[in-house]
Amino acid sequence: MGFLMKKVNSFFYKFIYYFIVFYQKIISPIIPARCRYYPTCSNYGKQALAWHGGWSGSWLLLKRLSRCHPLGGHGVDFVPLPLSSYHYQYLSPARHTAQGLYIFRDTTSYVSRLNHLMSML
Repeated sequence: MGFLMKKVNSFFYKFIYYFIVFYQKIISPIIPARCRYYPTCSNYGKQALAWHGGWSGSWLLLKRLSRCHPLGGHGVDFVPLPLSSYHYQYLSPARHTAQGLYIFRDTTSYVSRLNHLMSML
């Protein structure tokens, strides 16, 4: 079943993506430019599909298209970052210090080494 969903998802992704490309190449040059948002809805859709996949990206595009009307908003509206793909790393406490328990001491970065050298002068 998972394999079938990936095939349907890739077909759905390609269908929406090529529809956006068709719109940008054929339909968009015919009608005058009047987009209320930056980036335009078609570019927003391509980026949402690339970042979030077929289903979530098309849902974001549908929400964006529903806001794009004369009584809707305007301005800069970027695609939200796909935070589920980020890897979070827990920093364990370095050691007990006199200033308090579990304070992380960075001793490997350039700034900390430079501050250490400057304090020795």
